[in-house]
Amino acid sequence: MTDSFDRGLALIQKLGGLERPAVLDLFASIGEPGFGERCVGFIYGEVYHREGLSLPERQLVTVGALTALGYASSQLRFHANAALNVGCTRRQVTEAITCAGEISGSPADEVVQELATRDSGSRGLSPVERETVAVAACVALGSASSRLETHLHALLAIGGTRKQIVETLLHLAFYVGFPAALNAMAVAGDVFGGE
Repeated sequence: MTDSFDRGLALIQKLGGLERPAVLDLFASIGEPGFGERCVGFIYGEVYHREGLSLPERQLVTVGALTALGYASSQLRFHANAALNVGCTRRQVTEAITCAGEISGSPADEVVQELATRDSGSRGLSPVERETVAVAACVALGSASSRLETHLHALLAIGGTRKQIVETLLHLAFYVGFPAALNAMAVAGDVFGGE
């Protein structure tokens, strides 16, 4: 195994709290275990370790994007619980789901109800975290350019950084798809150019 896979496997085990991540079994079930290992190595062993977003921040943007997609409930459950496993509070995760659901029209009430059973602190989203989640939701929608631009400007105005935005967009490419991430990069480039 490669260093990236070993590091990715350790991280996904931490996120999910399981020795054998289900994602590896999914790839194996279609006869592509090697592809699954490469995905775990690249996404969880490399992308997740890039500077610019902390692990809890990465989980919050992932939760926001998966909520906005509206069709990834299994992955949303995994990442909502993973957010709690890496230090996010239940309130932060619930607020991320609510924020993204309001933007996308895809509420995830069943996941919010399931989170009620997890004991966690009471700290909610900071203004920067809330805007970052809103950006993630807009990226997931893929066609919300004007709303994305508004949230990017708002994020920068309250102390968010270009690096934070770039890492959010790169991170989300693996959750919402490359075309949606490329569209968002074009909007971000315009916002950055206007500063």
